[in-house]
Amino acid sequence: MMLSRYYSLIDIGTQHEPESKIRKIRMLNVLSLLTILISFVYTANYIFVLNEIVAAQYNAILTLAYVSVFILSFFHQHKAAKVTYFLAILWHVFLCTNLFFTKESGFHFYYFLVPMGALLIFDLNERFLKTILSITAAVLFLYCENTPNESPLILLSSTTNHLLYQSVFLINMFAIVIAFTLFSKQIEKHELELVKQATTDILTGIHNRRSFFEQGEQLLYDINKVQQNITLLLLDLDFFKHINDKHGHAVGDECLVKVASVLDKLSFKDKVCARIGGEEFALLLPQCSLQRAMLIAEKLREEIERLVITNKTDDVVKCTTSIGVSYNTNHQEDLKTLLEKSDVALYEAKDNGRNRVVSYPNMDDTC
Repeated sequence: MMLSRYYSLIDIGTQHEPESKIRKIRMLNVLSLLTILISFVYTANYIFVLNEIVAAQYNAILTLAYVSVFILSFFHQHKAAKVTYFLAILWHVFLCTNLFFTKESGFHFYYFLVPMGALLIFDLNERFLKTILSITAAVLFLYCENTPNESPLILLSSTTNHLLYQSVFLINMFAIVIAFTLFSKQIEKHELELVKQATTDILTGIHNRRSFFEQGEQLLYDINKVQQNITLLLLDLDFFKHINDKHGHAVGDECLVKVASVLDKLSFKDKVCARIGGEEFALLLPQCSLQRAMLIAEKLREEIERLVITNKTDDVVKCTTSIGVSYNTNHQEDLKTLLEKSDVALYEAKDNGRNRVVSYPNMDDTC
């Protein structure tokens, strides 16, 4: 029950928002919740330990500012929620250092968390706000550090001040660890997204041409090194331009997606499957003989031929493919050479009527 309530709190304001924003909204909600809990602990301390009811009342009122962050997020006022959160921290820390206590309590060291928090929460296009808040935090820290509070609302002993100072230090250290952890995870996630974008075909979700050559060259090198066979299947959809022209690009895209799905679902260890051209696909099968590759190619051809693709009027659109198959005959070929061999076999399949499999060098072995 408690866990479900926690998740419902951190998900406030995430509905109908893009994924890139959802992460930062959740992060702000988590930080707001942690700040409320910490502020609540301080309020309880003022009441039950220090017996300072006035300070507790001030602190409780300031805590409401962090609650308002959730309200703003609920109404999707996310920039206002972020600004409110950091302004509340700046004002809260200022009052604690210059009204409640003295600088010996160490409360002004909470200002160090503002630049880190702003770096995590604000978007790249909100640099101005991040800069202003960070500069404000630095100025307020210097002011609190160099301005003695001669008449604090709560006069504490040196021992109590020292305990407060230690609590501030520990919370700062804990927050820094969390901030660096979240920041490193953000960087790692962004790197993975960039790698995926650079290596994945956007439409079909399989490897793109660049990724195929990067992985294929390494795989071919490793296979040639141990004198094992590797086969390359080169597929080209038949009359694909006619499909686009007659039925529209949406139907053509559906053909590409479904063909890619057929290739991707092929159960074969360490295979490399990619879309390397408009309607052209490549499939590398390590430790696979030419005979076995021909059987696999024929099976794929039949599966593609059976695909059910319909146009706007629910007419079935025929989708077939021609396949050229080659293998590393002398275990010295590079990927470009292997592709050229498969390409020769592919054009032989096209010339012989399409929707068939042809191997290289046995050009007469058609299926």
